[in-house]
Amino acid sequence: MHRFLLIMLFAAPGLRLSAFAQFYTTRFQGTENPLSENGRWRNGGVDWTEIWTTNGIACGTQTGTNTGIYKFDDSYAHLSGFPPDQEAWGEAHIAKPGSSCIQELEILLRWTSSAHRTTGYECFARCVSSESSYVQVVRWEGPLGKFTYLADLRGTNYGLKDGDILKASIVGSNITVYINGVQKAHVADDTYNQGNPGIGEFLACERGQNRGANAEFGFSSFTARAIGER
Repeated sequence: MHRFLLIMLFAAPGLRLSAFAQFYTTRFQGTENPLSENGRWRNGGVDWTEIWTTNGIACGTQTGTNTGIYKFDDSYAHLSGFPPDQEAWGEAHIAKPGSSCIQELEILLRWTSSAHRTTGYECFARCVSSESSYVQVVRWEGPLGKFTYLADLRGTNYGLKDGDILKASIVGSNITVYINGVQKAHVADDTYNQGNPGIGEFLACERGQNRGANAEFGFSSFTARAIGER
């Protein structure tokens, strides 16, 4: 029964609830701005930008040219109803990797949002494979632009390529990040003990270059589940 249900869920957005577990998966079918999938996704932060979907890709909506704290108006969306121990992963779509813009794909854990306030753990990698690649874990602390780096790993082993799977998990205070099943970062932080998985994207372009680069990177699929779910 469980195997059949999982196959069906990959064909269309799906949600499974029980007293102790939850599972969700999607391939971002259709066009939505912002991403909703029948109300399952939300962004209540006001100061941050939305995720939208087109042609099976979930993309961000930042201008990429803001400065100061407004540079950090990442696009994000998160689910609801998950228990604290959770993991999520998504397939990267990177049409035009390059160094002229910073493009990041993010898996979000224990994420919460309300007007002018967002908290949780952002686990992300840069969408380029070079010496400027990195994997980072950041704790968001509420107001726009207020965050703390928990991990910062750099070099050719830490970039994302088209088709790679970015995954992150949190169990208790332990946060682990993977690319294609290989562990890339591990940290411990006990600041937040509740919240939900989600996705985020960041775009920053020097001197206003590549303003339309949002559609050039995103997620082509996403799955989240409670730890212990099978």
